[in-house]
Amino acid sequence: PRLDAGDAAIAGLYAQALERARHLYDATPGAVLSRGVLQLPQAARDPARFDKIAAQSLWRDGAMSVIDAEAAADRLGEPTAEGGLMMADARVIHAAAILSAWLKAVPMITATVARIERGDAGWTLSDAEGRILAQADAVVVTAGWGTAGLLADAGLSPVRGQADWVEGPASPGVAWGGYVAPTGTGVLFGATHDRGDVTLEARDADSARNLDALRARLPHLAAQAETGVRHRRVAIRATTRDRLPLAGRRADGLYLLSGLGSRGFCVAPLLGEHVAALIAGTPSPLPATLFGRIDPDRLGPA
Repeated sequence: PRLDAGDAAIAGLYAQALERARHLYDATPGAVLSRGVLQLPQAARDPARFDKIAAQSLWRDGAMSVIDAEAAADRLGEPTAEGGLMMADARVIHAAAILSAWLKAVPMITATVARIERGDAGWTLSDAEGRILAQADAVVVTAGWGTAGLLADAGLSPVRGQADWVEGPASPGVAWGGYVAPTGTGVLFGATHDRGDVTLEARDADSARNLDALRARLPHLAAQAETGVRHRRVAIRATTRDRLPLAGRRADGLYLLSGLGSRGFCVAPLLGEHVAALIAGTPSPLPATLFGRIDPDRLGPA
C-alpha cells in the first residue's frame, strides 16, 4: 500500500484497499506466492515515519510493526544495518493466477478498442477500422496507460518501468524504493521509474541499474542474481499528478478506473467495487468523503 503518515484519508483508503485485496487474493487458489513484505528505509526520515505508520489505528493488530536490524537480517538472510516496517498483510502475488480465476465467468471479446463514442443507443466501442466491437449502456475504461489513447483528457502521465528476474535465488518480499519479489522459482527485482518514457524495448542499461540497486541494498542476493540467467520485462505505468487513482464517473454511462501507478493490484479490487456500485446505484464500499479524492473530474473536464 501507499504509506502516508500525514493524510489520514489517503492512508485510510490504502489500508482499506489492502485489507480487501488480501482477503480476495488469499481466497484465490495459487494467487499468493509469499505473505508479508519488509519495507526498508529509503530516506533518513523513514524510521520515524515508520513508527508513526505502525501506530496508526487504521491497521488490524499486528498488520504493521517496526523491527530492528537483527530481525530484518534474520528475515532477509543477510546482514543489514537497518531495521524496517514489517507489513504482515502485504502479499507477493501471481497475477496470472488471479486473472485466470476471475475471468472464467466473464464473456470475453478479444480486440483492440480504438474509439469510444456516445450515441442514441448508448456507448459504442469500435476498432481502428471502424468495426463495431460492442455497444453498452455503461462502459468502464480500465486500460492502464492505454487509457490515454482513448481519453486524451483523462490527466494521465506515463512512467516506464523495467524489471528483471532470475531463476534460482530465494528471498522474501522486501522493498526500499526498489524491491525484490519471490516468483516461486527465483526472484524478480527492480524496477526503474522513467517519467514520460513510453519505449517498450528492454535496455541493458536499465537491467544494470536494477542490479546496482539490488547490490547496494542486498549484496549477497545480488551476487546470486548476477550469475544466473536473467529475464526482463517492460511496461508503462499510468500515473496522475497527485499520485491518486482515477475511479468514478467520467460522463453519463462512461466510467474510469486508471491512474493506479505502481499499486494496481493493491487498490484495483476495492476501487473496482466502488465503480461497480456507482453504475448499479448501490452503496459504495468507500466512505463518501473519499469520492472527491479519486473522482476523475478532479483532473479536468470530460
